[in-house]
Amino acid sequence: MTTGDEFEKIITWKMGMPWEVAIEEMKKRREAVKQMGGKERIARHHDQGKLTIRERIDRLVDRGTFSEVGSLMGRGIYDDNGNIIAFLPGAFVEGLAEIDGRMVTVGGEDFTISGGSPAGMHKDARFFMQPMSLQYGIPLVQFCDGAGASAASYAGDSKKSGGGQGGGRMSLPGGMQWWWDVQLLQKVPVVSAVVGSCAGHVAARAVLSHLSIMTKGTGQIFPAGPPVVSRALSEDIHKDDLGGTRMHTRETGVIDNEAEDEDDCFQQIKDFLSYVPDNVYEVTPRKDMGDDPNRCEEALLDIVPIERKRPYDMYKVIRLIVDKGEFFEMRRHYGKAVITVFARMDGYTVGVLASNPMINAGAVDGKSAQKMARFIDLCNCFSIPLVLLGDVPGFMIGSEAEKQATMRYGMVAVMAAQEATVPKVHIAMRKSYGMGGDAFSSAGGTISLNLRLGWPSGEWGAIPIEGGVAASYRRIIEAAPDPEAKRKELEEGMVGARSPFRAAEAGDVIDIIDPRDTRSMICKFIKAAQPAIKRNVGPKRSVRP
Repeated sequence: MTTGDEFEKIITWKMGMPWEVAIEEMKKRREAVKQMGGKERIARHHDQGKLTIRERIDRLVDRGTFSEVGSLMGRGIYDDNGNIIAFLPGAFVEGLAEIDGRMVTVGGEDFTISGGSPAGMHKDARFFMQPMSLQYGIPLVQFCDGAGASAASYAGDSKKSGGGQGGGRMSLPGGMQWWWDVQLLQKVPVVSAVVGSCAGHVAARAVLSHLSIMTKGTGQIFPAGPPVVSRALSEDIHKDDLGGTRMHTRETGVIDNEAEDEDDCFQQIKDFLSYVPDNVYEVTPRKDMGDDPNRCEEALLDIVPIERKRPYDMYKVIRLIVDKGEFFEMRRHYGKAVITVFARMDGYTVGVLASNPMINAGAVDGKSAQKMARFIDLCNCFSIPLVLLGDVPGFMIGSEAEKQATMRYGMVAVMAAQEATVPKVHIAMRKSYGMGGDAFSSAGGTISLNLRLGWPSGEWGAIPIEGGVAASYRRIIEAAPDPEAKRKELEEGMVGARSPFRAAEAGDVIDIIDPRDTRSMICKFIKAAQPAIKRNVGPKRSVRP
C-alpha cells in the first residue's frame, strides 16, 4: 500500500477547482502507482532473482511504445475532508505496446502488491488485454507471477484484503472467467511467460496459451502451492520440485519451453511471434532471408546411414534445409522422439515436424504423440504449412509405452493430421511403418493435393519386416532345425518388398528424389501453396492445451 510521503503533495481535485489541479493530481497518482508495493518489497523481489512487472514490460517491448491503461485503478483511503491518505493500486499492469514494430497487448501480475492477488479488485487480463486482443486481432503476451485467489479475501477485512470477495462471502465458481481465454485461442496468438510462483487461476491461464515459457529456478505453476499441499496431503515439498521446469517441461508437458532466465524468456517470445500472424484471418508475412531456395546441400546425400538401425542427427537435416539454418523449437525437452520447430523456407513460415532417430529410434510414444497433435493444431490454427520429415518405425511398444497411453494419444495425433487443412510436404526419409507412419502422413485435410516424396533410403509398410516375420511365421520359425537361420532367411527374402522404388511404381509417393534436392522441392511447393493458404485462413478448432 502506498502511503505517507508518496502522497504528501497530492491534492485531491474537487468540483470547481481548476483543471490544472486535476491534471496535476492525475500525474502524481500515476507516479505513485509506479512505485508499486514500495522499495522494500521491490528489493525483496529482486533478491529472488526476479524483475518487476514494469521492468519485464520495458525489456520486452520496443522502447517507448508501452501505453498503460487502468493505471488509476485501485482503492484509495480518504480522510474526513476527502483528501487521499493511502492508496492500494491494482496488482496488475497492462496496456498496448509494440514488439519488433507489431502491436500487442501485454501485461501481468504485480507480485510486489498482495503477491499479485486481485484482492477483490476487478483488474486483470479481462479488464483490457483479452477483449482488446480479441476485438482488434492482435497478439496477447502475459507475464504470470501471482498467487491466485487469497483466503484473506473471504474475511471481508478491508485493511487486509481491500473489501474481500463480496464482503466476506465465498462465491460459487461458474466457469465464465475462461470464456475470453477459449475465444482467444481460436483467434490470436497467446503467449504466457511463467516468471514466478503461480497458483490457481494464474497458473491455469498460463496453460491456456499457444506458447508457454517458464523461467528456470524462479518459475513454478500448480493448482495450489506447497502450503496447501502440506495441509491437505501432509506432503512437504519444495515449490520447484512440485511445479518447476523439470516437472513441467520434461515430465508433464504442461509448459512448452524452459528459459534460462528472464532475458532468454523475452527473446523466445519475440522469436515465436515472428513466425505467426497477428490473427487467424491473416498469414505470416514473407521475410526474405537471402537464402537461395535452390540451394543444394551435399551433406544430405549420405546423412542417413547405410546401416538401417544406426541413428543420425535430424537437427542437422533441419538446419541444412531451412533458411539460414534458423528455427524456433517448441517443447525440446518433452516427447523427444519427435522434433517440432518453426522455420522459414524461401522466406515463408513453415512448421517442421520431424522424427528423432536418436530417441526410441524415432518410435512415437504417448508424450511425443501429444506433442505432435498440439503442434499440428497450432500450425493449422494459424494457417502455417507443415513440413514432415519422417523416419518412424511405428508407435512405441512395451510396458512403459502402454503406461503413457500411446495408442490413445497416437490416434489423437493421427486425427490431428487428418483434420488439418494446411498444405503438407511429407519427406519419407527412411522408415515409415504402421500407425506411427500414418501420423506423419501428408494425407487428409480439405486441400486436395499434398506432396509426399521419398528418399532412396526409404522403407515403408504396415509393419517392419523383422517384427512382421517374427509374428506371421512364428510356427514355421519355431519348427525349423535352426530357428534363427530360418528367421533370417525369411527376412532376407522380403528385403525387396521394402524398396522405395516399388512404392513409387505404385504411386505411394509422388516421386523419389535426390536428398540434395529436398530444400528446392519443399520451397517450390510452399511457394505454390500460398494462394491456397490465403484462401484457407479463418477460425478453426482450438489448439489442445
